[in-house]
Amino acid sequence: MPSSGFFHSPNGPVVGSLPKFSFDKAKSVIAIQPFLGEGEMFIWDGPYNTKEPVIATRSGQSMGRLFVTNVRLLFWSDDVPKPHAGLFYEDIEAWRTSWMPLKSRGVFVTTGGQEFLFAANVTAVQKAETYIKRKS
Repeated sequence: MPSSGFFHSPNGPVVGSLPKFSFDKAKSVIAIQPFLGEGEMFIWDGPYNTKEPVIATRSGQSMGRLFVTNVRLLFWSDDVPKPHAGLFYEDIEAWRTSWMPLKSRGVFVTTGGQEFLFAANVTAVQKAETYIKRKS
């Protein structure tokens, strides 16, 4: 899969909305499978929220699930029937995190020369960081 240098729209069919809370990783694998490219594997998922227009799907604040794969992050808002934004690790110029309440991390990510903020499940962020550090 080619990187885009910025956030991109993941390819795949309309499959429906995800449940607001899901702790069954087997169901997460099934839900995200149609959007994975050749050699791409599901690693982890967890809730996220953001006000950033490039990631948000409604005015104000969007919430959904952040899917971590071995090559990119996929954002699937509660408002849409498929992942609506993706970010390849190789397109990340800078990444830093900060602690937040309720097992979340605030993530400041720079891509395309712009910084974006989202909050996500701490385990999902930690899993993503292992791939981001490998690319450095």
